[in-house]
Amino acid sequence: MRTIAILAALIFAAPALAADETFGAPLTVVEATPLAQALAKPEAFAGKEVLVEAVVTKSCAKKGCWLVLKDGDSEVRVTFKDYGFFVPKGLSDRRARVQGELSRKTLSVKEARHFLKDEGAPKEELKKVTTPVESVSFIASGVALLPKS
Repeated sequence: MRTIAILAALIFAAPALAADETFGAPLTVVEATPLAQALAKPEAFAGKEVLVEAVVTKSCAKKGCWLVLKDGDSEVRVTFKDYGFFVPKGLSDRRARVQGELSRKTLSVKEARHFLKDEGAPKEELKKVTTPVESVSFIASGVALLPKS
Protein backbone atom coordinates (compact mmCIF):
# COMPACT_ATOMS: atom_id res chain seq x y z
CA MET A 1 0.00 0.00 0.00
CA ARG A 2 2.86 2.38 0.87
CA THR A 3 4.42 1.77 -2.58
CA ILE A 4 1.17 2.81 -4.28
CA ALA A 5 1.02 6.02 -2.22
CA ILE A 6 4.61 6.87 -3.15
CA LEU A 7 3.97 6.19 -6.85
CA ALA A 8 0.79 8.28 -6.77
CA ALA A 9 2.69 11.15 -5.14
CA LEU A 10 5.38 10.98 -7.84
CA ILE A 11 2.88 10.82 -10.69
CA PHE A 12 0.64 13.64 -9.49
CA ALA A 13 3.29 15.97 -8.04
CA ALA A 14 3.69 19.07 -10.19
CA PRO A 15 7.28 20.12 -10.89
CA ALA A 16 8.27 23.34 -9.12
CA LEU A 17 9.12 25.08 -12.39
CA ALA A 18 6.45 23.68 -14.71
CA ALA A 19 6.24 25.78 -17.83
CA ASP A 20 3.02 27.42 -19.03
CA GLU A 21 4.17 27.28 -22.63
CA THR A 22 7.23 25.98 -24.45
CA PHE A 23 8.65 26.91 -27.83
CA GLY A 24 11.36 25.34 -29.96
CA ALA A 25 13.24 22.26 -28.79
CA PRO A 26 12.67 20.75 -25.35
CA LEU A 27 14.97 22.04 -22.61
CA THR A 28 17.55 19.39 -21.80
CA VAL A 29 20.00 21.24 -19.53
CA VAL A 30 18.91 20.67 -15.94
CA GLU A 31 20.74 23.35 -13.96
CA ALA A 32 20.34 27.02 -14.82
CA THR A 33 23.42 29.26 -14.88
CA PRO A 34 22.93 32.77 -13.47
CA LEU A 35 22.57 35.19 -16.38
CA ALA A 36 25.27 37.54 -15.02
CA GLN A 37 27.76 34.67 -14.83
CA ALA A 38 26.98 33.50 -18.37
CA LEU A 39 27.29 37.01 -19.81
CA ALA A 40 30.52 37.78 -17.94
CA LYS A 41 32.35 34.99 -19.76
CA PRO A 42 30.39 33.88 -22.81
CA GLU A 43 33.56 32.21 -24.18
CA ALA A 44 33.28 29.64 -21.37
CA PHE A 45 30.03 28.45 -22.92
CA ALA A 46 31.20 28.44 -26.56
CA GLY A 47 29.83 25.41 -28.37
CA LYS A 48 27.81 24.34 -25.32
CA GLU A 49 24.14 24.61 -24.51
CA VAL A 50 23.50 26.79 -21.46
CA LEU A 51 20.25 27.28 -19.56
CA VAL A 52 19.40 30.63 -17.96
CA GLU A 53 16.31 31.86 -16.16
CA ALA A 54 15.41 35.55 -16.14
CA VAL A 55 12.64 38.07 -16.72
CA VAL A 56 11.61 39.03 -20.24
CA THR A 57 11.80 42.82 -20.51
CA LYS A 58 11.15 43.25 -24.24
CA SER A 59 10.07 41.14 -27.18
CA CYS A 60 9.68 41.67 -30.89
CA ALA A 61 6.43 43.57 -31.37
CA LYS A 62 6.11 42.48 -35.00
CA LYS A 63 6.13 38.68 -34.79
CA GLY A 64 7.89 37.47 -31.64
CA CYS A 65 11.21 36.69 -33.33
CA TRP A 66 13.39 37.79 -30.38
CA LEU A 67 13.21 38.74 -26.71
CA VAL A 68 15.40 40.44 -24.13
CA LEU A 69 16.16 38.76 -20.80
CA LYS A 70 17.21 40.70 -17.73
CA ASP A 71 18.36 39.65 -14.28
CA GLY A 72 19.59 42.52 -12.12
CA ASP A 73 22.02 44.56 -14.23
CA SER A 74 22.60 41.72 -16.73
CA GLU A 75 20.68 41.82 -20.00
CA VAL A 76 20.86 39.88 -23.28
CA ARG A 77 18.90 39.79 -26.53
CA VAL A 78 17.79 36.28 -27.47
CA THR A 79 17.11 35.19 -31.04
CA PHE A 80 15.87 31.77 -32.08
CA LYS A 81 17.90 29.03 -33.74
CA ASP A 82 17.50 28.92 -37.52
CA TYR A 83 14.59 31.37 -37.20
CA GLY A 84 12.75 28.12 -36.44
CA PHE A 85 10.21 29.31 -33.87
CA PHE A 86 8.66 32.43 -32.41
CA VAL A 87 7.29 33.43 -29.00
CA PRO A 88 4.11 35.38 -28.26
CA LYS A 89 4.33 39.16 -28.43
CA GLY A 90 3.95 41.22 -25.27
CA LEU A 91 5.90 39.00 -22.86
CA SER A 92 7.24 41.80 -20.66
CA ASP A 93 7.58 40.84 -17.00
CA ARG A 94 7.25 37.08 -17.64
CA ARG A 95 9.94 34.76 -16.27
CA ALA A 96 11.42 32.42 -18.83
CA ARG A 97 13.91 29.59 -18.95
CA VAL A 98 15.95 29.78 -22.13
CA GLN A 99 18.42 27.22 -23.46
CA GLY A 100 20.90 27.91 -26.22
CA GLU A 101 24.40 29.09 -27.12
CA LEU A 102 26.17 32.30 -26.16
CA SER A 103 28.82 34.09 -28.21
CA ARG A 104 30.27 37.56 -28.69
CA LYS A 105 28.90 39.35 -31.73
CA THR A 106 29.24 42.68 -33.49
CA LEU A 107 25.92 44.04 -34.71
CA SER A 108 26.13 46.08 -37.87
CA VAL A 109 24.48 49.50 -37.86
CA LYS A 110 21.68 47.99 -39.97
CA GLU A 111 21.11 45.10 -37.51
CA ALA A 112 21.17 47.38 -34.45
CA ARG A 113 18.68 49.74 -36.07
CA HIS A 114 16.50 46.79 -37.10
CA PHE A 115 16.25 45.60 -33.48
CA LEU A 116 15.44 49.12 -32.27
CA LYS A 117 12.78 49.48 -34.95
CA ASP A 118 11.22 46.15 -33.89
CA GLU A 119 11.09 47.50 -30.32
CA GLY A 120 9.11 50.46 -31.58
CA ALA A 121 11.89 53.01 -31.00
CA PRO A 122 11.35 56.43 -32.58
CA LYS A 123 13.31 57.36 -35.73
CA GLU A 124 15.47 59.76 -33.70
CA GLU A 125 16.70 56.80 -31.65
CA LEU A 126 17.52 54.82 -34.81
CA LYS A 127 19.58 57.69 -36.18
CA LYS A 128 21.76 57.71 -33.05
CA VAL A 129 23.20 54.32 -34.06
CA THR A 130 26.10 55.26 -36.34
CA THR A 131 28.71 52.58 -35.57
CA PRO A 132 28.62 48.80 -35.09
CA VAL A 133 27.56 47.65 -31.62
CA GLU A 134 29.45 45.02 -29.60
CA SER A 135 27.15 42.59 -27.82
CA VAL A 136 26.70 39.06 -26.58
CA SER A 137 24.47 36.92 -28.77
CA PHE A 138 22.21 34.25 -27.28
CA ILE A 139 20.73 31.92 -29.87
CA ALA A 140 18.03 29.87 -28.19
CA SER A 141 17.12 26.33 -29.14
CA GLY A 142 14.20 26.30 -26.69
CA VAL A 143 12.17 28.62 -24.46
CA ALA A 144 9.85 27.81 -21.56
CA LEU A 145 7.64 30.54 -20.16
CA LEU A 146 7.05 30.09 -16.45
CA PRO A 147 3.59 30.53 -14.92
CA LYS A 148 2.53 34.07 -14.13
CA SER A 149 2.73 34.81 -10.44
